[in-house]
Amino acid sequence: MANALLTGISGLRGSQKMLEVIGNNLANVNTTGFKSSRILFSDLMYETDRSGTSGDSQVLGSINPVQTGSGSQVAQIDRKFTQGNLEQTGEELDMAISGEGFFVVAGGGSTYYTRAGSFTLTDDGILVDSSTGFTVRRIGTIGEPNGTDPAFQVNGDDRIQIPKGASIPGTASTEVSISGNLPASATGPVAETIRTSTALLSGGSAATTATALNDLDSNSIDYVVGDQITISGNDHDGTPVTATYTYAAGDTVADLLAAISAAYPGSTVSLTSSGEIEIESNTTGPSQLNVTLLDAPTNTGSTDWSSHNFIDIVVGKDADSYTSSVEVIDERGLSHTVNFTLTKQADSSWNLDATIPASDGTVLDGQITGIQFASDGSFQQVSGTGTGDSNLSFQFSNGTAPLTVSVDLGVLGSFEGLTEVGAPESISASADGFEPSTLVSVQVDADATLFGVTSTGRRFPLAQMAIATFGNPDGLLSAGNNFYQGSLSSGTAQLGTALSGGRGSVVSQSLEGSNVDLTAEFTRLIIAQRSFSANARTITVTDQVLEELTNLIR
Repeated sequence: MANALLTGISGLRGSQKMLEVIGNNLANVNTTGFKSSRILFSDLMYETDRSGTSGDSQVLGSINPVQTGSGSQVAQIDRKFTQGNLEQTGEELDMAISGEGFFVVAGGGSTYYTRAGSFTLTDDGILVDSSTGFTVRRIGTIGEPNGTDPAFQVNGDDRIQIPKGASIPGTASTEVSISGNLPASATGPVAETIRTSTALLSGGSAATTATALNDLDSNSIDYVVGDQITISGNDHDGTPVTATYTYAAGDTVADLLAAISAAYPGSTVSLTSSGEIEIESNTTGPSQLNVTLLDAPTNTGSTDWSSHNFIDIVVGKDADSYTSSVEVIDERGLSHTVNFTLTKQADSSWNLDATIPASDGTVLDGQITGIQFASDGSFQQVSGTGTGDSNLSFQFSNGTAPLTVSVDLGVLGSFEGLTEVGAPESISASADGFEPSTLVSVQVDADATLFGVTSTGRRFPLAQMAIATFGNPDGLLSAGNNFYQGSLSSGTAQLGTALSGGRGSVVSQSLEGSNVDLTAEFTRLIIAQRSFSANARTITVTDQVLEELTNLIR
């Protein structure tokens, strides 16, 4: 009978412990980053009343053992490290881990690990856990002095320093990067070309320069000495042209061409192989070039020049060019706008010309020449040397030393920088260097890199938070305050960066909620209560039986 009482007591103890575990889960349903626990039971040792025996196949069968159990015991209380819901808070220093891993904090001479990423800053700019003041730890060298970015982290100190309001000195620009596309359809400068609408023919064949004017098919009455042909129109620049060609005996087409050339010294006059008179401006760009030939009214001879009026064959135009601008910083941290124009050349290369406002200073070296692209449109080379090389130099009017910047147009043979393919123009430029500013806010990337944002909008890396993983996270010891500590069972913490080594990503301006399932917990609560009642009934019944037993001797 005593064994029955002890068995019931073990059941009561187990049910009580189950209620404690469930109660703790329910109490922490709103605890940030809390991981619920579960309880597992096992039976206790058994009293063997009769051992089992083997049988005799010809006489008796085997006999099974007879055992009486002595109750139950708690076998394990472990945690469920399933993901909790992520809740956006809008607080810039609230962070949550989506996936595996723990933030690392230190305080009181010990290191702790937590899923609760509610952090804040101390008065001297150290990132700490908001409830305990324990410092958050970083990993790597991000944020330490590198000669380029502002540096607030100290080599050998793995605390994270974020001194909001700190002044950040400016840095002069040294490089300008230009990327995007220049249309492959762009052309260089083009000269105006005009040509007679119909060819000069003689006997049905194309006339030559040696063909006599009176032998032209369009000549209806032979010219006589003294007849005149009026040459009129506009030169390339729009200057009116009026000239007269006087016929001499035996004159040929060459003589007429010479007269036109004399009237248009800025153009080249020729006769095509098919017999058209062609006039090309010696100057590229938009042109007003036009020519009209007309017999004088007093002529004896006559040619139908109206059938040989001049028409545009090639319209003159300037080279295609595309402009953009970039802000560069001088040694005092002042910003200056540099405008640049990329212009297509006649040899299919490109030139870059840089300018600054006259009030801002002067350009010492503002041209890059011979920018060339391969047949597939990838960047090939800059062939310019001296003032045409890849460097630009400016003297700003604020008394600073001349600023020289190198221009990066991309990797040779690649499409990573500037290209020339069959797509619309899309060039853009950026420069290193930055103006003086102050640190005003913090942003967090998925790999747990903290970025500082300055008053000028510049974003630079501050530090990278350490993320810990364990071979057996179920072996961690709960230390309160949402903290865990390592144990022999959990193994050594493996520190690394988020998004690496199986670690999850960091979600900024969010906190991870508890993973307690209320429905499951209430169901287990009912089971625990019923279990407690049932085991109490075992003790009550055993007590009644013992009472009946003691009454036998009365």
